[in-house]
Amino acid sequence: MMNDIKLFQITEEDKDHYKKIIHEIDVNNKEIIIRVLGEKIQKILNHGSLNKAEVILIEDMGKLSRILKENLDLPKLVIQKILFAMSYFIDENDEIPDIIPEYGYLDDLTVVNWIMEDIQKGLPEVARA
Repeated sequence: MMNDIKLFQITEEDKDHYKKIIHEIDVNNKEIIIRVLGEKIQKILNHGSLNKAEVILIEDMGKLSRILKENLDLPKLVIQKILFAMSYFIDENDEIPDIIPEYGYLDDLTVVNWIMEDIQKGLPEVARA
């Protein structure tokens, strides 16, 4: 489904910046982030018809939520990466503000896709989506 949406490129500089943020994420805020994520998804659903990017992001957030819920022994860094992806999606004023029609979620898609690909190698076989 991702192959028909053009993703933005994440530079190595971007990745380095995001990795610093990831290491600062407090895993004790997991429940708060998940609650706010649910509110963001509900807001999108209430808005009406979804575009393809919104559908993919909501599906990806569901996958990431399930990984957190079903794998209580994940390494701290994997949890931080998942929480970063969720937080990035929640932030309406990230690199491309979410309010910009057709483009607002392209950066979110790119960041979430990068995190999902990255954590696959750190997940138990059963948790891989």
